[in-house]
Amino acid sequence: MNGEMTQQEYNDKVAQVASLAVAYVKTDRGYYQMRDSFNELCEKSGANKGINDEATIGRRILLVQKICIETIPSLSKEANKWLEDQLKDIANDYTPARSRGFRR
Repeated sequence: MNGEMTQQEYNDKVAQVASLAVAYVKTDRGYYQMRDSFNELCEKSGANKGINDEATIGRRILLVQKICIETIPSLSKEANKWLEDQLKDIANDYTPARSRGFRR
């Protein structure tokens, strides 16, 4: 496999992150598990491959919105807004991997 996700894998991963997010909002536990799952989704879906940091963060925020749309049936309006703020903080906390190659 060349590292790209199929549509089914993408939908499954979004559903997994959404269920972890709902569990986090309802129990106030599992932040780090949700964060790690979100970051993995960003990496596998190609959201971390923007042309610059601003574009990369924009792509990550689009995934935040997708996850919040998935959680609408399970959460109240206030809880969904709070979750969106939490996920946006995670999306904005992106630090690109540094290349260790030679530079001239």
